[in-house]
Amino acid sequence: MKLVDTLKEKTILFPLGAIDKQDSVKFLLNCLLDQNYLTATTKLFSKIDEHDKLMNPAVGRGIAIHYSNSIEVENSIAAFGISKRGIDYSSPDSQKVHFIFLILDSINNPSEHRKLITRFQNFINDTDMKTKILSSTSSLEIMKIISDWETNYLFNERNEI
Repeated sequence: MKLVDTLKEKTILFPLGAIDKQDSVKFLLNCLLDQNYLTATTKLFSKIDEHDKLMNPAVGRGIAIHYSNSIEVENSIAAFGISKRGIDYSSPDSQKVHFIFLILDSINNPSEHRKLITRFQNFINDTDMKTKILSSTSSLEIMKIISDWETNYLFNERNEI
């Protein structure tokens, strides 16, 4: 599963205007709503919020990952929010979160998000990726960074076989 197949320029929110964790989820869900991937967000928000209470979406190093499944989604979709200021997520390393990834899976394929999470973590933890993203000036530029990284990653992955 490729990041460029699930993320689009219009599902990258840069800069993210959220002030807290719940606000971040609302912004990302509303982005997917605005792009006609969803028809409503209230139930999804509640479901994600409940899951977040059980397991903190902050994974450390300025990263948070939210995920859920939806009857409205046939194939996995994602939204990516970037906060220059950082948001308090009560992260295990006490760092503010700058990179927020939201994945929605199909009800029929509820574990597809695992592949996307792995790919996203490989991307965001690659050398200088965080700096490049925070230094960007637009969602289009961030999409190009992701696309270039993924092309190189897949090329290297094929050559290792």
